[in-house]
Formats: sequence, C-alpha cells, structure tokens
Amino acid sequence: MSSLRRLLILSASYGEGHQQAANAVRDALKMMHPETHIEIIDYMRSVHPMLDSVAKYCYLQSIRFAPALYGWFYKGTSQIPPSSLIQRQLNSLGIREMEDVLQAYNPDVVFATFPQPAGVVSYLKQKGLTDVPLATVITDHAIHSQWIHPLTDAYFVGSEYVRRGMLARGIPARTIHVTGIPIRPAFRQTFDKAALRAKYGLREDIPTVLVMGGAYGVMADINLICEELFNYPHPVQVVVVTGRNKRMKQQLDESVQSATQPSRVYGFVSEVYELMAVADLMLTKAGGLTISEALAMQLPMLLYRPIPGQEVQNAKFLVRSGVAVLARSRKQVSEHLYDLLVANPKKRETMKQRALKVRRLNAAEEIARTLIDLASQRQSGANYSYQH
Repeated sequence: MSSLRRLLILSASYGEGHQQAANAVRDALKMMHPETHIEIIDYMRSVHPMLDSVAKYCYLQSIRFAPALYGWFYKGTSQIPPSSLIQRQLNSLGIREMEDVLQAYNPDVVFATFPQPAGVVSYLKQKGLTDVPLATVITDHAIHSQWIHPLTDAYFVGSEYVRRGMLARGIPARTIHVTGIPIRPAFRQTFDKAALRAKYGLREDIPTVLVMGGAYGVMADINLICEELFNYPHPVQVVVVTGRNKRMKQQLDESVQSATQPSRVYGFVSEVYELMAVADLMLTKAGGLTISEALAMQLPMLLYRPIPGQEVQNAKFLVRSGVAVLARSRKQVSEHLYDLLVANPKKRETMKQRALKVRRLNAAEEIARTLIDLASQRQSGANYSYQH
C-alpha cells in the first residue's frame, strides 16, 4: 500500500494548463496506487469566488487587449522576494480558509499547480500551523518569483533552463526535479492516422495546419489568419480550435463557408490529441501545457505573438531548441507558412526529430513517485523540509 494515502492538489482555472497538469498527475498516481484518495481544489474559486471572477476577467482582458500591460506587470513582479511585504500580503490571502482545508482533509502531501496557493501553504508552514510536505510544478519554461516560496519541499520544472534559473536564485539543487510538464497519457499513445483523417474528413495528400487559439480563444488576429489559411493559394487543409470563445467560433463558422481549402472549425475539444496526431504544423500561442503536448507528439509549431511574460519565455525555449519558429506579425506568419508548407517542407521533419531530444513523456509519473517519496519521508520522520 502506498504511503501517500491522501493527496491535496491545489490548482486554478486561469486557462486550461494548471487544471490539465493537476489531472495528469492525479491520473498517473491513480494508475500506480488506486487506493490513494486525491482531491483537486480550484483554490481561487473556492476560497475567493468574487476575487477569482474579477481577477480572471482582468487577466483575460489584459492579454486580449493590453498584452504589453500584462507583460509589464509580469516582469515587474518576477523578482519580488518571498520575504517582501507585497508577497507576504498575497500569501496571507485565504490563510484561514486554507488552514481549514488542511485540517478537514488532512493530506499527506500538498501539490500545487498554481503559484498563489503554494504561497499560502508556505506561509502556514512558516507560522508553524502545518508541517505538510509542499510540492509545486512550474507549468512554463520560465522563472518567476511567484512560484518560489520558503519551505517548498520539491519543485518540478520543465527544462534544465528553468533549473539553472532557480539555482541562480538560491533554491537548493536537491529540491529541483527536471521532469518536464505533466501531460495526459493520451498524448503519448500511438495513433492510426489514416483512421483519424477519415474520422475528421481530412485528406492524406495535402498538409494539415492545426490552429489553436487557446482555452479562451485569445490568440491575436486569429480571424484574419484563418481567413488567409481558408483561402491559401497552395494546397492545405485547416483545422481550427477556438476553445470556449463562442463568439470567435461563430465568426469563423461564417468565414469557413467561403473557404477554398478544406477547413474545419471546432469549439472546445477534449480529444485535441487526435487533431495533433493528424496535423503537420500547429499555429498557436505558447501556453506551457499546449507546447508540452505538441512536443510529446513531435508536432512542429509556428508560434504567433505569445503573451508577454511566461509565453514569451516558452517561445524562446522552443525556438532555441529548434522545434518551433516565431512570428511577430501576420506578414511573418505568411512567410513562415510558405516556408514550412511549400518552399521547405523538410524543415518540419527536422523540427520533429529535434522534438525527440526536448520532450519529456513521463513527467506525471515522475512527479507521482516523488510525491509518494515525500509522504514516506514524512511518516518516517525524515527531515524533508528546508529554509531558503
């Protein structure tokens, strides 16, 4: 029987990435130890429902209409030390509610996929109100102070780049685990691509471009880009996923009626791994989970205007790794599309091969095993906590 009897996962629904990471680790742990009781809490929604609604609205509006302002805020808060007044105030939000949750649930380990609740648990540990092991997964290839909190027993990061950045901030090496960002097992399976093309009505003789607008369909200029693809002058077929943006789906449903190239428009898709499996190129932002899923499936990426902040950092990591190209304007999107689809399609194969060196398929399982180890160390009385 696993020493990890009860796991509390603290997440948030700002985009899909934090929740998907939580689900991936939950599923991996359940496969290993079905007897483990796992509770996933949308921390912001459960503790601060009004603040959650306001913050989520401001977040979506800022990345949609004022990304530079969001980037300024992200950069301005990236170096705030855990001991600062503003960080202590942030960590104190919901401290009583979190203490109640911990007492009621009595977890063996707390695992955070969102930074704010990790800070609150850290604050409780510093005040001596709990000794529960705390583990955090950083869901982007970026280093930001909001993820770093005293008395965190394990950090799970996506790459050596993030590990080096955390070491530079004084985080003990033994607490940093380069696992990759956890993804669902569905993105690691082998697919019958011919059957999937038939399922989605796609041809086998022309390249497929998958356009991902993010969970809330906020990719800039997606309408204009899709119109260009729908009527591309060279053979191509287009699949667009607009997420939960119903207005965008309605607009593209109208545009696709006059498309000269085979095109499909979908809203929120739970089986997005099937669409990735049949795609030859993905046009997307640079969200941490989406790019991890694409890497797992060796899907070349064309990144368009990533959100300043964590997505810009993700984009730099991908371009540096040779698995993606970056476009900062619609003109550059057109240039990259022509290069990758028409002029130099072999570049896509090179990008696929490079993905083999970057992807990490077993992050969820590695994280699950470490969480079990933390629970075992706690039960044995081992000194698993530290200060920094």
